[in-house]
Amino acid sequence: MEKFFKDALKVSIASLVISITLYIVIIAFFLLSVVTANIFGTVIKIIVPILILVTILGFIYSFFIKGKQKIPFLTLHFVSLCALSFGIYLAVSFQGFAP
Repeated sequence: MEKFFKDALKVSIASLVISITLYIVIIAFFLLSVVTANIFGTVIKIIVPILILVTILGFIYSFFIKGKQKIPFLTLHFVSLCALSFGIYLAVSFQGFAP
């Protein structure tokens, strides 16, 4: 485990894979939320904090990547953080519109 965290590229790749997987889980539960709305709310409350931490960890580790791979990983993690922030903004903004 110690060797894993010393290699910034491996941590950044793992973080990106976990982030994409969690986004897919959120989308899948959203599509199934017609039947199970309570489960979707519970899953969001569990997955979003994990997603935030994993994305921030990957973003920080992306700064320590050497070579030409640094820019794409920084960009992908930044886009993920922006998408997550925008989703949270929309959730808070439209909270009063739901019945």
